[in-house]
Amino acid sequence: MRTFVYLAPLLGLALLAGCAAETAGEESGSTDSAIVEAMQAGTATAFPEAVQILHGNGVDYCTGVLVSPTVVLGAAHCIWGTAYTVKAPFAPGAPSRKVVRSKVLSRGYSNDAAAPDVGMLLLAAPITLPQYGVLTSIGTQADRGTSFKGVAVGRSFEARTAPLVRSTLLTITSGKSEGYATGLRTPYYSTGGDSGGPLFLVENGRLTHKVVAVERQPDPGNDADWFTRVDASVLALARP
Repeated sequence: MRTFVYLAPLLGLALLAGCAAETAGEESGSTDSAIVEAMQAGTATAFPEAVQILHGNGVDYCTGVLVSPTVVLGAAHCIWGTAYTVKAPFAPGAPSRKVVRSKVLSRGYSNDAAAPDVGMLLLAAPITLPQYGVLTSIGTQADRGTSFKGVAVGRSFEARTAPLVRSTLLTITSGKSEGYATGLRTPYYSTGGDSGGPLFLVENGRLTHKVVAVERQPDPGNDADWFTRVDASVLALARP
């Protein structure tokens, strides 16, 4: 992932986040952990809907999730135009598809902690999977104090071609009380390299394909990772 620091603070800290063609930062060949090594729980093959988003410049990259045969959700700060290829490494044949359209909810994430950092990529041709991500809203319950369990998907290390892995079990809580009204929080698990990576719900100890949020940025100073959560605006974005 190409990392960069936003000028405005989130929760009193500078934002350290993902990848876009206009940014500078980590080289694509870095071997630094993305998901911290001790927090990796092996390959993400259980989530065939998890994808790599690869910019056409051959350097920049992010992570995303297929929510239908032709729609990928990721982080808005990773999405600028359509010069992308999406690769589904766990789909039959590990197919790649070009992008024909993109849209983001907001560009305000650079100066507004509450701005939803979510974008959509529309593929030129479908990717057929046995299961797609099921967008699921838990924000209202989280804001009322309910905590959830989940696992996140991202790269094993900070490199364009690094394999996707899943995190260990994470506790999910609301970000509202800490100034992130559109967000969810997990314990810190990632140094970067997986912006837009999906957060899947775990129910009764079992993995599900319910996507409750996408990765925004790590915040090691607060022992947190922040995610933009699924809400009505995200659901609408996924129906282009």
